Amino acid sequence: MYLDDVVIERASLSDVDGILKLSEANDAEHGGMLLGRLEREAVVMTISDLPSVVARKDRQVVGFLLSWQKTAAKLPTVRAMLQVYPGTKDAYLYGPICVDETMRGRGIAGAMFAKLRNLLPEREGILFIKANNEPSLQAHRKMGMCKVAEFTAQGTDFLVFAYNG
Repeated sequence: MYLDDVVIERASLSDVDGILKLSEANDAEHGGMLLGRLEREAVVMTISDLPSVVARKDRQVVGFLLSWQKTAAKLPTVRAMLQVYPGTKDAYLYGPICVDETMRGRGIAGAMFAKLRNLLPEREGILFIKANNEPSLQAHRKMGMCKVAEFTAQGTDFLVFAYNG
């Protein structure tokens, strides 16, 4: 899939460095909204296991959307989400999704989501969003996702969203 000068396609192992770099630039330590840090081994594992999606401009990763098996839930926040909403038996974990700050507002997040739905048809995706992250809440509602639960973990309020492939 092409979006102007941006290519949206399934992530490969050659994208791992770009995913990690973009993730780090958008984590809480650097003023972003991403929760936690992505570990190289975990990203390699999930890209090898389930389809994930990247957006590239000039061969550089400018966006990514990861997907995970529910059994890969290691973070306390993910486990807390699955306690309040476990989803269907074959549901997968959606996220994180991240778009380079300079590329936002161009429809890249929606295009990556559409690609992921094509790669994982008829499967439920489950995700959480910080309750105060209004831009992300708006973007995910615009993509057709619905709030199905809420929870608090480590003093932070989260909303659980889900969708069917």
